[in-house]
Amino acid sequence: MKAWMGIAALAGALASGSATAAPVATGNELLQWCKNVLSNNEAESTSYTAGYCTAVVITVGDLVKSINHDLGPKLQICVPSGVSNGQMVRILVKYLEANPEKLHINATTLTILATQQAFPCKG
Repeated sequence: MKAWMGIAALAGALASGSATAAPVATGNELLQWCKNVLSNNEAESTSYTAGYCTAVVITVGDLVKSINHDLGPKLQICVPSGVSNGQMVRILVKYLEANPEKLHINATTLTILATQQAFPCKG
């Protein structure tokens, strides 16, 4: 439990930025922005917001690689090698659409939850 609270605190710290930064994105924004990544419309798929989605996915991937060994076995995330950022975006969109009651939560935390659900380590 302490490890999960540590992840949540770290995710919050990463997402919060400074007091003058823009408000933290929630799942509501993230869902639309990640759908932009998957869009066939070039203007949407290359937009700033699509870049934000991809950046969150990459940042969470780096975070998982950095702290995974410090987490308890039930919290570790085992993303197989070869999983692309595009695949991670599709996993995230699927998770967000399946959990609309969580869309008020910050984008970083939701990305961690989606990744953990998709790739739990086999104990």
